[in-house]
This record gives sequence, structure tokens and C-alpha cells, in this order.
Amino acid sequence: MEANVVRAERTLSLLITTYLANADSIKANVALVVDTVLSQNLFSYIGATGTSAETAKRYESAVHKWVARISSLLVGKSSESRIAGILLAKHTTLQSPPIFVENAPKWTTSLLNMLGKADVAAVHVAALQLLLAFMDVVREVPELYREIASAQVPRMNQAVLAMGDKGSDLVDSALELLTYSASWFPTLFRPSIDKTEALCLGLLNGSMARASGSTCKRAANCLASLPLVGGKITVEERWFQYVQMTIGTIETCIDHVMCVEAPAANAEAHKTMPGMPAFADDFIVSIPQAADRISSMTELLVALLSRPVVADLPIPVDGLVGIASTLALVPVRVASSKSNRAEFGLVPLLAPQLQRAAIRIMAVLAIALGDYMLPFLSAVARVMMVVSTKHLVSAPTQVALYSLMQLYVERYGYGFVICLPKELVASAIGDLNVQSKRQSSATAGSALSASVSSKKRGGRSRAAEVADSEGASNMLQIQYTEVVYSALNTVLALLRHTPTVLSSSLRAQIDGQLLTLLMLEVVGGLSSSVVSRSTDARYKVALCQCLEASILSPDPWQKAILPHAVSIFTAGLENSSVAVRNACSQALVAIEPIIHARLPAQLRVPEAEKDVELEYVVPKAILGSQVSLTAGLDGSAFVESEQPTRSASDELHDQEVEEDERELEANTKRFKNFSVQPVSTRPMSTEKLPAVPAAPSETTSMFASSKPAAPSALPSVKPSAVIKQQVTNENEDDDDDDDIPDIVMEGSDSEDE
Repeated sequence: MEANVVRAERTLSLLITTYLANADSIKANVALVVDTVLSQNLFSYIGATGTSAETAKRYESAVHKWVARISSLLVGKSSESRIAGILLAKHTTLQSPPIFVENAPKWTTSLLNMLGKADVAAVHVAALQLLLAFMDVVREVPELYREIASAQVPRMNQAVLAMGDKGSDLVDSALELLTYSASWFPTLFRPSIDKTEALCLGLLNGSMARASGSTCKRAANCLASLPLVGGKITVEERWFQYVQMTIGTIETCIDHVMCVEAPAANAEAHKTMPGMPAFADDFIVSIPQAADRISSMTELLVALLSRPVVADLPIPVDGLVGIASTLALVPVRVASSKSNRAEFGLVPLLAPQLQRAAIRIMAVLAIALGDYMLPFLSAVARVMMVVSTKHLVSAPTQVALYSLMQLYVERYGYGFVICLPKELVASAIGDLNVQSKRQSSATAGSALSASVSSKKRGGRSRAAEVADSEGASNMLQIQYTEVVYSALNTVLALLRHTPTVLSSSLRAQIDGQLLTLLMLEVVGGLSSSVVSRSTDARYKVALCQCLEASILSPDPWQKAILPHAVSIFTAGLENSSVAVRNACSQALVAIEPIIHARLPAQLRVPEAEKDVELEYVVPKAILGSQVSLTAGLDGSAFVESEQPTRSASDELHDQEVEEDERELEANTKRFKNFSVQPVSTRPMSTEKLPAVPAAPSETTSMFASSKPAAPSALPSVKPSAVIKQQVTNENEDDDDDDDIPDIVMEGSDSEDE
């Protein structure tokens, strides 16, 4: 521990005296200093135990000098010193909470003073980010909340609002800080509501829609956070008021695009956002301005519907669906109008922008409302049909439409698909036909080359014309990449969630396109028709997922595509992309039960007792036997007192007989292999038994008579052998003849005959 403390003390002293000594060294070595602070834990030994008093004193002195140096850098004369002080203060407080608690009030005051002075944009942006990091910690510590937040947050809001008009470089950071301040400190933010609302509406009037879309989104999020502040009206009332004014502003813009004057009776119903500038007198400027304002207000609707609010909100679903339908129908109404107004000539140029705004509204309704959208699914399907049939072959509009279809299919399933026109499904499947897209793009390229050749001037070579035509063809082909990818995702959603909706012909078309494209990728390589997407991993992953979904949800009339799919997935395991390999591996695992089907584990009834192991049968045989054998004094006579019952003992007898037979067969084979002289055994009666030695083996006793002879005629035999003989022959019929049956052993003379 002490060695680590000594190392940290020496490192801090070196950084202070060498790299933070003056402005020139700071400017040259600030990156090295920040990297050292990030990579080494230099501030974790404050108050640590296990070190000597002298070492701890030197370390605390080094830390104190470091903090003093940061404070002096924050108020330095050069911008490089102030940026270095901001960076070092940020990383020091993140590593050491005690240093933050001790120095946060002083550093926060320095940062606010820095915002009030004229400085470069980089210094102000860094100061805003550091203030945001400080407030994120302050809101969770009650002591710091009382000391810093109550005193500094209103001043911080005013300073940030004053910076909103200084330049576009500071607007994004200022809006982000205001958004979090309204969410974290609602009570302290109430005096700044009006100025914040004016700042956000000034950015959402359409002037920033095309120049900076990210700024419009930040302004919409900031304005949507203001209902959380409360104030004179409740959260629900402010939120509903914003929604109504947003819808009214969009309707006013639509009337201006359609050259419709709103009647005075509806002026009260069309409540618009305050502070919106009037449209220009020239329609060439005013109509695009109205379209940009519609896009900005759409961003505000998305922010209001997607931002969480702890309150029960009265959402006008019918009004939101109606405004989306109106936006989608604007190009249709202009196309069907018989008016010769010159203003209508600009509407086709703005149609994709208006229709994408309608698509965004319907998408956020599905995400925010969930099952509350079920009564409006048919209206949404009709709007999709209008967008699909009337758009001006716009690839971004197609991508947005297919993404919306995918969202609704995944969220509502059959409830939405039964309302969806079949033409939309066929259109998504038709966009998978890359070969036809390639031919159409080639045709467009040849047409473009013909127009160029008709207008060419002197000195224009044929090679340049060919290059222009190929470039146009490639541009059109690349333009359809996102369309095909979004169509693949839509088909994937249909196959996974609603496979029975697709007819057999559509399923055959899908399978044919998937197999063709994947085979071209596997076999053709760079020479395939999808060469522009040969390195697009996500495109291949979507193809594999669609093929897997088609196999797992088969159609009764589907052709056998499983062998081709197995070949494709197996070849995909060697792909250079990790995502493609994972997709192919998952597909092979999913279709493995289809290829090698297995029954689940079943509980089977045990077989007969003869298959039970002998160790479980012997106790039953001993307890169940009713045979009583009484031996004489010399062990040569036995009396059967009772006939045994057919129980476990009988099973034991059968098993012993089988074992004897197997042993006999094994011995016979062994004798035959060693060419033993065959022995002939003849039937003999009990009266002609030969003399038996005093101690015969068990094998000899196995061929003895089943009936015991007179005591005088029987030789003295061991009791174990006789018991075995008795058990072996206890089931024989007593009425049989005394003759021993013929026993022919393998290798005997009788067998050879």
C-alpha cells in the first residue's frame, strides 16, 4: 500500500511541476496529463490506512497542490488553460468523490462565471458538459443539493438561456442542459419556463428543419420536458395544450400548401403555437417553409408522445390519426385537382417529406399507445396503402413505409394484417427481386447515357459516356440496397408472426428469391448479381433469417427447400463475418429437430421379472419358496415335503438353466477349438450306473438321474451338488421313464454323423 501511495505522490508532483507549469507546456502536454489521470488511479488513497504518517502527509500535500492548480487553470488567461482545467476537474471528481464534495461549490461558481464571459465556443461547450456532470451528481446528494442546486441552478438556467442566441455551436449543449435541468430540478426551473419555450419554438418554426435535424430533435425534447415542471397549470393541462397547438399548427401549414383559406369560424379551433412567424408572400418560399414547419412539429409530436410522464394524459388518438391521414392524402388531392394554380407544381417535390411525417406519427402512436390503437388499425392500413401507391418512387419513403409495416406486424400480428391490403404484401415481396431492380437500373443508366450522347459537345469521348452511364446505374443500384433490406425485414416479420396469411404462391415466390440470392452469394461470390451488397453482412444475415423462418413455418404446399437450406447454412459457417456465421449456426440448430426428429422421453412399463437383476430376484426366491429339503445324517437322502409354487423361485430356476446352457455352449466351443477327442454319451438306466469316485465334480452330477436311487446304491455325494441337481430337475414329470435322455455334445460322434 505504501509503495502505491509513494508512486501516486511522485506522479502528481511530476505532472504539476513539469507538464502544468506554464501555458506553453499545458498546450503541448494536456493530452498526456489527461491520459495519465485516466489510466492511473492517483486519487484513491485519500484517508487510506496502512501507510506511515510522513508518506500520507506528502501525498495529501501533493493532492492539495493538484486541486489548487486546477482552480487556477479554471480562471486562467488563455483558452487552452481553461479547457485543461475543465478536463482535469471533470476526471478528478469522477475518480474521487471526496475531492468533488470539497471543491464542487467553488468550481461550479468558476464555470458559471466562465459562461457569462465572451470566449471561444470550445470553452463554453466544455463548461456546459462539466456543469451537466456536476448536476447529475448533485441531485442525488442531499447536502450538495441544498448547497449547490438551490443557489446555482436558477443562475445556471439564466446563463444557458442567454447563450442560446450566441451561435449554433452552443445551442445543442444548451438545450441538452436545459432538458435535464427541467427534469431534475422542476421547482427551481419554473422561473425559466417562458424563455425556454420561446427558445425552443424559435428553433421549431421550420428554419432549422433542413439545416440541422439534430437541433430540431433537441429542441423538441426540451419543449416536451416543460410539462414536467408544472407551475400555474398542471402537467396534464400543459401537455394537452401543447398537443392541440401542434396539431393546429400542422393543419394551418396543410391549408397553406393546399392554398385554402381557413374560415373565421375555425380560427378558434386551430390553435397554433405562439411566436410562429408568418409565411412569406412568395409561394416559392412559403410552401417549402410550410413543409419544413410540418416536419418540425412532427418532431415535437414524437417527443411529446414518447417522453415518459407520471400522469394520466388525455391523448386525442382520433385527431392524431386524422392529421396523419391528411398529410398522406395531400399529394393525392393535389394530383386529382383540376386547378391550374402554379403553387401546386411544388407539391410533388414536397410529397416524400409530407408522407414521411405521416409515417413518423403513425409509428410513434404504435410505440406509445400499444393496444389503444386496435380500433384504428384499419385507418392506419388505408394510410399505408395511399403512401404506397402515390409516392413518387422515393426510396426513403419506401424504407420508412416498410419499417412501419414491420412495426405494426410485430406489435399487432393478425389484428393488423387482416386489415392490410394484399397489394402492400405483394409489393414488399416484389422488392426482393434484386435481378429486376438491376435490370431497371441498367435501363435507366442506358437512357441517361443516350440523353448525354444526344447533348454532348465536341471533345466528348465515348469512354466518358460509358463511365457516366455505369455511374448512374451503380447509383440506382445502391439506392435500392436499403429498400431491399427493409423489405427483407418486413417479410421476416410476416413469416414469424403471421405465416398463414401468405398464400402458397407468395410463399413459393419468397422461397425462390431467398434461395436464389443466397445461392448466388455462396456460389457466385463477387460475380453475382448482388455484387454491390456482397460485403454487406446485415443483408446476408437478413436473408438467412428469412430462410430459417420460412422453414420453421412451412406451408402445406411448400416445395422441399430443406436440403438447399442445409447446404447454404453449412457453407455460411465459413463466412468471414461473425454475424453471418452466428446466423447460420442458429439456423442449423433450429432445423436440427426437423432433420433428425426424436420422440420426447417417455415413462415405460418395466418388463417381466426375468429381466430384473439377480440381486433383486434372490431375496424373493428365498422368501417365496415352499420347498423343504431334509437331508439324512450321511447327506445322501432328501425328502420333498411340499410341491413348490410357481413364483420368483421358478424364475430363479429358469435363469440358472439358461446360465448352465450358455456355459455348456462355451465349453463345447472351447473344446472344439482345441481339437479335443469327441466323447459319446449313451443313455443309461439307474440300475447300471457305474462306480462313482468318492468326490465327483459338479459337472458329473449334472448328468445324473433325476430320480434318487436307493441309499445303498447311491454313492456319497456332497450336499451342494445334490441340491443343485434337485433344483435343476424339480419340474420334471415323475411319470417319465428312468432312462436318461440322449445328450449330444458338440464335437461328439453323433454330431458328426
